[in-house]
Amino acid sequence: MSNLETEPMLEIFLFETSELVSQLENIALASEKGKAIEDKINEIFRIVHTIKSSAAMMNFESIASLSHSMEDVFYYIRENQPRNVDYSVLTDIVLRSVDFIKNEVNQIQAGNEP
Repeated sequence: MSNLETEPMLEIFLFETSELVSQLENIALASEKGKAIEDKINEIFRIVHTIKSSAAMMNFESIASLSHSMEDVFYYIRENQPRNVDYSVLTDIVLRSVDFIKNEVNQIQAGNEP
């Protein structure tokens, strides 16, 4: 693809990923305030699936890889409904993942390699 084609795609990726990461962060922060993250498993799965797919399409492997791992975890929780999940730890992992993706997006926006 030429730069003329990829630049608008990059802008869309950055905008959408930032929006999705913000949603993910809001869900995680709300769960710290007592709203159960387990009620948001499907929404989290959808968000990380979208981030993963977009990052893979744009060849941002670090974001795609992390998002894929998160997707696997939330898929497992959604499908198997295990009883022994420590949702507090899971929330912390989501927040650390959000920080990582935000940092990667900032690197991309600055014109650096993520």
